[in-house]
Amino acid sequence: MIPVEYLWLALIVVFGITGMVRGLWKELGVTTILLLSLFVLTFGWEQIGSKIVAAFPGNTPAATIMAIYYIIPIVFVSFIAYEGITLKFPMREMKGILKGLLGLPGGLLNGYLIVGTIWDVINRAGYFGLEVPLGSSGATVAIADSLTKLNGTLVQYLPVTFMNEYVMLLLGMILLVAIILK
Repeated sequence: MIPVEYLWLALIVVFGITGMVRGLWKELGVTTILLLSLFVLTFGWEQIGSKIVAAFPGNTPAATIMAIYYIIPIVFVSFIAYEGITLKFPMREMKGILKGLLGLPGGLLNGYLIVGTIWDVINRAGYFGLEVPLGSSGATVAIADSLTKLNGTLVQYLPVTFMNEYVMLLLGMILLVAIILK
């Protein structure tokens, strides 16, 4: 069984490749929406998170409710940002290898914001107690019990844990103003 962080890192790389195809000007539009959405989600959780946990039926752990609170909106916003009308950053559209070279970091940043947020909250929720088969022996092991030191290091730098919501707001507003003022 490979460490679970390889899956998360591979998904971030997929977003980097997508950024190479789309170009930096489109990726920065998605980044703007993601940063502002993460600000709203983080600020909202700080304000009403305890009320949401109290309103949830049963003894569902707060970390699981928090994971659901973040995952559903961030997946929805990401889908709309990529598949809907795309905000385009006001810069000259490039072609060829330069488009790919500049689009890669933009895609990696968006992968970090999307996949990193999901990874962060799922890790906090202990991977929902999911177990996976361990080889062909028929035994299973909980994902949360088989995390590596690398995973422990990386999760400290994921968006929900690492970034202050006001940094997200500031960066998102700077990008939004740049898009609006063209």
